[in-house]
Amino acid sequence: MKKGTKLYSILKLKCPRCQIGNLFSNPGLFVFSRILKMPDKCPHCKQDFKLEPGFYTAALWISYPMVLIIFIPLIILGFSLDTINGFFKLLYPFIILFSFMLQIPLMRISRAILLNMTIDYTTEWRT
Repeated sequence: MKKGTKLYSILKLKCPRCQIGNLFSNPGLFVFSRILKMPDKCPHCKQDFKLEPGFYTAALWISYPMVLIIFIPLIILGFSLDTINGFFKLLYPFIILFSFMLQIPLMRISRAILLNMTIDYTTEWRT
């Protein structure tokens, strides 16, 4: 992934302005404490992450289609397991656990997408 692109900032959970500072206090996609805790400003370029009250509620509208794209095929797979081999019936609980594990990364990525829709990358932030 090339630095300076929106995809880099979203998947690496970096500040959309400088792409150096972390978006979350506890970096990484799979974390289990302080899941949505974000600093008020980027520690590197001082970009404000609290743009307005209730800003991150719009992230729900971003994560909802992502959840549908992932979980509708899983639901269809679950209903079709009755007619398939018994091995897949044993596999279904693991698919459910996997889908629950995806919730934390989806919440974090949706916040990163929202910020990247609002803030552009620039090298002129130093001035």
